[in-house]
Amino acid sequence: MVKVAVAGGSSPTLGHSVVTALLSTDGRHTPVILSRQKDPTQTSSGQFTTTKTTFPLLLSSSSYPQSNQLDSEIEVETRHVDYTSTDCLIAALHDIDTVISVLLIPNPPLFVQAQLNLLTAAEAAGCRRFAPSEFALPYHAHAHVDFDAAVKVPVWQEIISRPSAALDVALFPCGMFMNYLGIGCPGGKDGRNRAAALAGFAEGPFLFHLEEGWVEVPVLQAAEASSDTDNAADIYPLVTATDIRDVGRFVVAAIDLEEPWAGRELGMAGSTMRFDEVVQLCEKYTGRSLEVRRVTRHQLEARLRGIPSDLVEGIIPRMECQLSMVYCDGNGHVDPVLNRLCPWIRPTTVEAFLKKYWTSAGAADGTNLQEETGK
Repeated sequence: MVKVAVAGGSSPTLGHSVVTALLSTDGRHTPVILSRQKDPTQTSSGQFTTTKTTFPLLLSSSSYPQSNQLDSEIEVETRHVDYTSTDCLIAALHDIDTVISVLLIPNPPLFVQAQLNLLTAAEAAGCRRFAPSEFALPYHAHAHVDFDAAVKVPVWQEIISRPSAALDVALFPCGMFMNYLGIGCPGGKDGRNRAAALAGFAEGPFLFHLEEGWVEVPVLQAAEASSDTDNAADIYPLVTATDIRDVGRFVVAAIDLEEPWAGRELGMAGSTMRFDEVVQLCEKYTGRSLEVRRVTRHQLEARLRGIPSDLVEGIIPRMECQLSMVYCDGNGHVDPVLNRLCPWIRPTTVEAFLKKYWTSAGAADGTNLQEETGK
């Protein structure tokens, strides 16, 4: 039995995904949630406190449920820690094999320090594996997104600069969360269909505004420079999308790997497709034509100049604008290393997701998402 600490494991999205996947291993892995201590003064002595968190389990542990109802609940050990105290973290990790961070702290300096403290504590406590909070674009794209450059690049640079060979590390990029495509889908009985589609996701639309009937599609720089191309592959960039729930399943599969993580990017993908292909599927399953608003890198650069960089309200708009620019550069897709290493994981595809949550038949009969895989 391997104990896996999930920092931020109480979050309704990635935390829930990873903890649920760990709970579905029939005792092979035991999740331990790390949660911020509400009163940090309680941990001034380097101690953590422990409670039990009631955690909902889905009907099926290996595939999506055939209804959206919960099957049962289980209590998961939660260790309340002070992320500013390495002594507290070392104590909390004393019996942990693997540390998975899904933390998201809006303050960049605090975010970086919390992750570095986790890293230091994992080394000192004798943990075997560590993965920082990643779960987005491939690493090489981070330098082009202000927030990622501030919170992700410094952490990974520190990780790879440390000489310790005892701690096996990896990054887990997954691309765009497929659950963006569930925003605005039919609610279904008691809102269960939409709740299942979002899987705890509470962000607003990004690029795909399906409820309003339009999509903003980044255009490759090569197409911007040449107006005479009709080849879709020269116009539309690739986009990787992964359902939040599949992220946890891939992470657990990576924990099961006997081969070292070895500081690699262990990417995952539900689907990797051109933007225009995703739009076509959206039109097919939403049953409506979508207005496609193509946007070039030049236009995005002009938009970015109008977004304040020194105000809190500018953080998300700047990040979304810069992410779109990454797509224009052709750097928004993920190499699906884990798909190749763990072929028994059959992730939900974009087409299966849209069919499940946007068609009346799918929403009514609870079509199993694992039935349709492919791209």
